[in-house]
Amino acid sequence: MLAASDTLAMPSDGPRSRRGEDAEIRNLILDHAEAYIRRIGHKKTNVADIADNLDMSRANIYRFFTTRAAIDHGVYARLAKETLSAISRIAKGRGSAPARLLTMLEVLHLRVREDVLHAPNIHALCVAAYMENWTVKRRHLQRVTDILAKVILEMNASSQMSIDGPVKTAQAVVDAMNSFLHPLLVEQRLKDQNCVDMALKSQIKFVLCALGVREVCFDEVCN
Repeated sequence: MLAASDTLAMPSDGPRSRRGEDAEIRNLILDHAEAYIRRIGHKKTNVADIADNLDMSRANIYRFFTTRAAIDHGVYARLAKETLSAISRIAKGRGSAPARLLTMLEVLHLRVREDVLHAPNIHALCVAAYMENWTVKRRHLQRVTDILAKVILEMNASSQMSIDGPVKTAQAVVDAMNSFLHPLLVEQRLKDQNCVDMALKSQIKFVLCALGVREVCFDEVCN
């Protein structure tokens, strides 16, 4: 990968080339910002450290991110995009629609849980995104809802909930799963419960039953 200083020195072949260079520099900034956040947390990460690490002026950082908070939002957006890619692959994959919905809900929860257990500073960033209601967080949840809605649309089972349309139904699913998707609530569950997997299984089963699904295969968890 090009160093930021090298990229800035390269001649541009026009607007399209310049956009590519700008995207590369933006990604470099986010790469280094994420590394700092993982190591010391988003509250201690500052523009000066990122700039020094990239041999770049702070003014140039602000050319790509107008505020310090925008860098945090950018890092969160990239992490959220990875989650969206994961559930999108499942949504387009094989298996029945109920089975795919089950797997998507499990993956959404497990990604949050992995951060709580193994990436505490990323978890803290996600908590901030939720508690401060960042725009990128709202967009992420809307995209999650849209992907779930496509799978729900495939499900022919009659719904026992008085909700019209797959998007509203998907929103109800997200709301029902909130305590397994909200980073702060997941953290609390892990502190309070011996077997979150069993609770997760029960909640997904409840959601699927509400959607009219009577039989679905779960892996055996929490003996």
